[in-house]
Amino acid sequence: MGISRLLLRYTGMSQLFKNKTGTTMLEMMIAVVLMSIVFLGVSNLYVASQRFYITSSGKVIISNEVQYAIQHIYKNVMQAIGDEISPPGTSAIDVPNAERVDFRINNNDPITRSNYSTVTTYSYYKSGNTFVFNNGVTAESLIPKVTVTAVNFTKSTNALTGYITASYNNQSLTFYFACYPRLASFN
Repeated sequence: MGISRLLLRYTGMSQLFKNKTGTTMLEMMIAVVLMSIVFLGVSNLYVASQRFYITSSGKVIISNEVQYAIQHIYKNVMQAIGDEISPPGTSAIDVPNAERVDFRINNNDPITRSNYSTVTTYSYYKSGNTFVFNNGVTAESLIPKVTVTAVNFTKSTNALTGYITASYNNQSLTFYFACYPRLASFN
């Protein structure tokens, strides 16, 4: 009698839960697998966007630093005075080697015959891993946040052209420039 009573009870319980709705273990497993796939996709997207952000921010830092240096060069070389036939060391632009440029500036405004020869020699050059500006009094690093890996200056027809290559973390960029000095002449 104990077994038949147990069977009745089991069939009764079975009938009781047959009409009820709920989640089964299989449905729970499928839901967990689907949510895991969605989570993995979202986390991969997050990691990829973080990598992109780090790469982009490094390039922006390099770009800002080198752009400042190139604008500094351009602003000062625009003020250089002299002409092409002057001997080396007295022309508007001198490039003693590929990593250095010297130019003469007259800080008087306006430039006249009497003050034309009052000049200061400015220089830009690579020193170690930095890019230095020397105004004849002090020398300062123009690009302190990045590592300067290469600098090249070329003088051609009284124009200064060149490039600066700089790196930050694992990023490296090269920027090219060209600038022309004003040539003072008197009639």
